[in-house]
Amino acid sequence: MAEITSEKLYEATFLKTAAASPQWREDALKYALDIRKFEIDLYWKRAAYFWTLIAASFAGYFGLQNTAAKDEYSIFVVSCIGLVISFAWYLVNRGSKYWQENWERHVDVLAEKIVGPLYRTTLSREPWWFVLRPYEAFPFSVSRVNQTVSLFITLLWSGLALRAYPFPRKTTSPAFPSVSVIAEFTAVFLVLLLWFGWPKAKQSPRTISFDIADLSPTVTPQGAASNTPPPN
Repeated sequence: MAEITSEKLYEATFLKTAAASPQWREDALKYALDIRKFEIDLYWKRAAYFWTLIAASFAGYFGLQNTAAKDEYSIFVVSCIGLVISFAWYLVNRGSKYWQENWERHVDVLAEKIVGPLYRTTLSREPWWFVLRPYEAFPFSVSRVNQTVSLFITLLWSGLALRAYPFPRKTTSPAFPSVSVIAEFTAVFLVLLLWFGWPKAKQSPRTISFDIADLSPTVTPQGAASNTPPPN
């Protein structure tokens, strides 16, 4: 896979296929802006989706804690579910941020010769102590804050799962073997989330394979085959 490290190489790559269109830069910028907006929308939709699942997990966990007869096995299972969901949310946040930044880089390059440095021009940053003013704007990274929260929730569920796990002092419980299996399954699944979510090597070429369905010929009233539909 060729690596593009300058604006000149970037343009040369586009011109190999878009030379016939004099408006290739405007068209590419429009697509980049649309996809960037789409990625941002997906980012927050995914956050809402995971927050719903995590809130349900917390409700189940504390609901079981408040029962008269605590079911330690169920509490541990719910903890594992919350851990897997929160860890998946953390990974999805980082992946979403990557694709958002990918299209932002395209916009940075493409917009330069169309609208100038509009997307690179921001308000001057105020001194760091402006953060102490609660009603002043401050350039916090919204996505980083969200990622940090997801990491905190992941670590919190890790602690709750460890707290609910029946260590040797509770090995007399008949559910202990089942709990061990659940713990091992959860650990393996966390590793699989990293494994399957890991990005492909840059050198790996993309393969193209399509199937095209054949059009079944229609039969005319006389019984002869025809590839055109009968008139209305």
